[in-house]
Amino acid sequence: MEYSKKGTFILGQRENIKSKAGESKRTNNGFLLTVGILILCLLDFLFFRVLIWKVPNESPWSSNHFYNFLYEYFALREKQKSHPRILIVGSSIAHYSFDRESFRKEIFERTGKEVEVEFLSYAGMTPLDVWLCRNKIVELKPDFVVFPINFIDWRLHRAYSLNPSNKNETIDSKLLLLDALNFFEAPQSRFIFPLETVLTFFSELGFAKDSEYISASFFGFYRYKDIFWKNLRSLYYHRYGRNTSYHGYNGVQIPERVTSLGWTGKKFSFNLTEGMKKEGFLVQVVPEILFSGPLKITFQKKNIIRAFYFSEPGWKKILLGNFFDSGDPGLPITAELSTTWIPYYAEGENKDWNYDRLGVRLQQTFGADLPRSGMQYTREERLEDLRYLNMSDLEYSKYFNFRLLEDHDQRPGIGYLVALKDAKLRIREEKFVPVLHFQYLKKFADFLKEKKSLSGS
Repeated sequence: MEYSKKGTFILGQRENIKSKAGESKRTNNGFLLTVGILILCLLDFLFFRVLIWKVPNESPWSSNHFYNFLYEYFALREKQKSHPRILIVGSSIAHYSFDRESFRKEIFERTGKEVEVEFLSYAGMTPLDVWLCRNKIVELKPDFVVFPINFIDWRLHRAYSLNPSNKNETIDSKLLLLDALNFFEAPQSRFIFPLETVLTFFSELGFAKDSEYISASFFGFYRYKDIFWKNLRSLYYHRYGRNTSYHGYNGVQIPERVTSLGWTGKKFSFNLTEGMKKEGFLVQVVPEILFSGPLKITFQKKNIIRAFYFSEPGWKKILLGNFFDSGDPGLPITAELSTTWIPYYAEGENKDWNYDRLGVRLQQTFGADLPRSGMQYTREERLEDLRYLNMSDLEYSKYFNFRLLEDHDQRPGIGYLVALKDAKLRIREEKFVPVLHFQYLKKFADFLKEKKSLSGS
């Protein structure tokens, strides 16, 4: 009996020890899990809320729209105002229609007042978007807000795109709202204003969309995963890559101009930098320019001449070294091509609907030993801008239709533009009803008026 009691006591002690050990292990696991989650949240905050907005922005003009918008927003939030601030908001209509420096100079000439002109714009920014961004806009303390707007910004064509039998005068506004917040049609709702979206339209969005926007509000990785890497990739390629795959030229401005994709004309001139002397530079030769034989590129500085010949297409390296060092170092080198090519008669990826006579394509950072940054809202003159200078109104109209609307069957990418054209023709037969975006433009205007009256300015 005594032995039995002792054995039972020892067994009970062992069970208590095991139970406490199990509880301790679970507690440790729970603690480690909590610490791990906190560390991940901290890393998420540091990287996606702070660091990616502190590195240089080397995006060219009119590219990586949503990243540029947010980068500009964070930069302007920290920038001290030195003069009254004019903020230009809106879609690509805004940053295509306004040149910041020209606008600033014209205001000074007309009023004698110095102002700051800043952009907060991305492609496809609608009045609904501006309304959802209203607090971000006010945070930047603008003294005047300009919102250039065009037919495209009202998105009236979407009624017909959703269903050809729809009409803007009768369509359910909720359908247009859900379409305007659809991630495929409007990814900005997740990148830029997810919290504002879910707070404003919680009941309309449904559980799945609400969950998506709430997740984007709290977790930077989920919110920015589709946009942050483009600038980081550019930072790497601009330093260690060839800079031959790009959608926007960001090299130095040359006197003769290049296209937005970096194509020269028959002639171009440039100053040779130390980096170009050591490493050379790359130009792209397309098959179309070789149809009549090898391409000759002649480089000349005063009476010093050097020629290169190319008989195969591709990216070609040109190394001039110290060949042009004699003479005035400030005098540019002139390059002249033996022939040109026309995109309309090209094939594959080189085909485009224009009759410009083009030469070779320069690498993205041509002429810039240090990659250019802060150019995302600086629109430099390009060859496309010079295309229409000497055209009559009739010639311009014909060329416009040819450039943007013809041969739809061969150009699936212009479907959006064709839909806009068709929408314009259809809507003129309907009764005008201020649907969706008209309502939010009024709300935004009323919001700014209220803020102005409260501030007393």
